Amino acid sequence: MDTIEVTGTNGDRLVYDGASVAKFRHNGLQESVRNPISTYREIRVTHRPGKRGRPDSYEVLLAMAAFISITVDQSQKARLDALVAALERSSA
Repeated sequence: MDTIEVTGTNGDRLVYDGASVAKFRHNGLQESVRNPISTYREIRVTHRPGKRGRPDSYEVLLAMAAFISITVDQSQKARLDALVAALERSSA
């Protein structure tokens, strides 16, 4: 399984490796949380339209053993969709 990495607007990253999902802070330098896929419950993605010249963004809330949140911009949408699909496949 390939690794899926989604980068947030503030430099935080979500990394899915097939066995777990990890969140890294400080531009990917510090791992703040890692949860096994077996604890996956739900993912919610909320679209936020851009205002005053800012691009559209998506707020992501991932419910696992811990709640993980991240905001991503439009450029990361394809990777976000891949992450959602991989998580949904793992729970089926």
